[in-house]
Amino acid sequence: MEYIWLFNQPFMNTCKKYALGGLCLFMLQCSDDGSDAPAIAHLPHAVYVADEHGQTITVIDAATDSVAGKIAIGVPGGHHGQGLIPHNVQVAPNGKTVWLTASTHDHGVAEQVMVIDPHSGHRIIAKITLGTDQHLAHVVLDSASHFAYVAANQPGEVVEIDAATFKITRRIPLGNDRGPHGLRYHNGTLYVANLAGKSLGIVDLATGSVEELALGGAAVQTAVVPGGQYIFVSLYDTKEVVRYEPSTRKLDRLALPPGAQGPIQLYPTPDGKWIYVCDQGGLDGDPVSDKVYAIDVQSFSVSHEITCGTAAHGVVVSQDGKRAYVTNSGENTLTIVDVATQKPVKTLPVGESPNGVSFMFPGGGMP
Repeated sequence: MEYIWLFNQPFMNTCKKYALGGLCLFMLQCSDDGSDAPAIAHLPHAVYVADEHGQTITVIDAATDSVAGKIAIGVPGGHHGQGLIPHNVQVAPNGKTVWLTASTHDHGVAEQVMVIDPHSGHRIIAKITLGTDQHLAHVVLDSASHFAYVAANQPGEVVEIDAATFKITRRIPLGNDRGPHGLRYHNGTLYVANLAGKSLGIVDLATGSVEELALGGAAVQTAVVPGGQYIFVSLYDTKEVVRYEPSTRKLDRLALPPGAQGPIQLYPTPDGKWIYVCDQGGLDGDPVSDKVYAIDVQSFSVSHEITCGTAAHGVVVSQDGKRAYVTNSGENTLTIVDVATQKPVKTLPVGESPNGVSFMFPGGGMP
């Protein structure tokens, strides 16, 4: 059996050989809506981290590089008592809400998408039930923040949610055994990394039609450079990054350096110059990695190798392009990287097994 450390929980997809393996969960004793925790004031610049095993969202004041507090989302239940755990977090592009996927590997527990109001004490204002055995992965929103889109790994579909009413509006099937994981939005199109399908799913949201591009490797996450010239995809098992140009349909492949263990999340700088790639590792007995690679977008080459923390997993870049934020799942920390020097400048403690990460700025959120 092969394992990929994405959800940080042992789970085997019955249709494919990939399992999302990691550490066991310890329950956090708190209410399921965070009402027993003090309110966290609105922060003009903030970083949100999904702490899977901690069952919290850590909120970081990006102006002071300090932890402002944690939002408890733990919901107990299921045969193993695991309940819901936050896997991914996403600030809406209009900056009015913060969305997260609350997944589980406990059969019988209904998985949810939760919505946080960052302007009113960081309270959870909506819980949208998507069903059992979904294995929810990532969530993104369109550029107008009208709809949220959620990758449901087990049924192989993308779920569309009205961001105003919090109602499910449609489910878009991607095909049998595709196992969608990461996804990004650009100009009416979703670019979906199909983990089990080893492909890039291209979803036309106007028609709901899906085109599939075979990649030959376990696709974990996608990234769209500003302007949409290129789409990047991380391929875990082949230790590659793929660059796809929609206008020409040209596909290029970049092998990561020999010491790479397996890329997970990736994210571009706002100027479109760099793509940061987290090389987490952990598949099929491979050691975990503490490296993040800075890839030059135009030359499509690795320019810098940055040492962060154990099991570097998630990454986002600030709206001014000055800093990158990297979650280190193996040591419960967040590394702050200075983009100008390509060096770490600070490490902050966060919750247990940090995974997804997102950035808020005045009036908006990084897509």
